[in-house]
Amino acid sequence: MMKGMFSAEYLKLKRICLLIPVISSIILVLFTCIEWYLYFRQGESGVYAGFNVMYLFLSFTMILTVSVLCSIMSETEHQAQGLKLLFSLPVNRSALYFIKAVWISILMFGCGLLIIGGTSIVWLIYTDQPLPFIFLVKQVLGCLVASIPVLAIQLFLSLRFSNQTFPMTVGIIGAISSLFLGRFSGEFLYVLPWAYPSMASPFIKGYTVWIALGAALGIILLWAGAMNYRSMAKIK
Repeated sequence: MMKGMFSAEYLKLKRICLLIPVISSIILVLFTCIEWYLYFRQGESGVYAGFNVMYLFLSFTMILTVSVLCSIMSETEHQAQGLKLLFSLPVNRSALYFIKAVWISILMFGCGLLIIGGTSIVWLIYTDQPLPFIFLVKQVLGCLVASIPVLAIQLFLSLRFSNQTFPMTVGIIGAISSLFLGRFSGEFLYVLPWAYPSMASPFIKGYTVWIALGAALGIILLWAGAMNYRSMAKIK
C-alpha cells in the first residue's frame, strides 16, 4: 500500500519539480563564484572566502526552493481536484501527507548534493588549495536539515490553500528574512523557524543545536500538518 502510494506520488511529479533543484544549485554555485571573484578574492581568506559567500545565500536558496516545490506539487492536486478524489477513497491521508513531504525532502537532498558536487568541481578546477570537504558537507546538509520546519509550514499552507499566491508569498518573505534573522543581535528572533537554516552553519558556534532543533521541530510540525490534513479530509 505504502509503496504504491509512494510510486503514485512520483508519477504525479511534474518534470519541473526535478529541474528546480538542479536550477537552484547551479544558480547558487555560479552566484557564489561571481560574488567571490568580484568582491572577496582579494581578502585575507583568499579562495576560502567562497564559503562565506555561500553562507550568506544558502539559507535563501534552500527556503525558496522548498517553497516552490511545495507549491508546484500542491497546485497539481488542486488543479486536477485530486484532493477531493483522494478524500473519497479509503487511503491513509496522514501517510499520503508524509509521502509528499518525503518526496520534497528527497528533491531537496538532491539539491544539496548538487551544490556540494558543483562547488567541489569548481574548486578543483580553479585552485590547488585543499578543499575543506567536510566543512562544505556540514554547511550544506546542516542548512538542509534545519529547513525541515519551513518545509512543514510550506507544505501545510500549499495544501490548505488552492490559490498558491499566499503560500508563495510566505515562502518568499521567509527566504528573504533568513538572510537577516540569524544576524540580528535580538536573540528572541531565533525562535522563528526561518532563522534556523542560517544558524545551522559551522561558522556559528553551537550550530549543531540548530540542526537538532530544526529536525525535532520539523517532525512535530509535519505530524501536526498530517493530523490537520486528515481532519480536513473528513470535513471535505
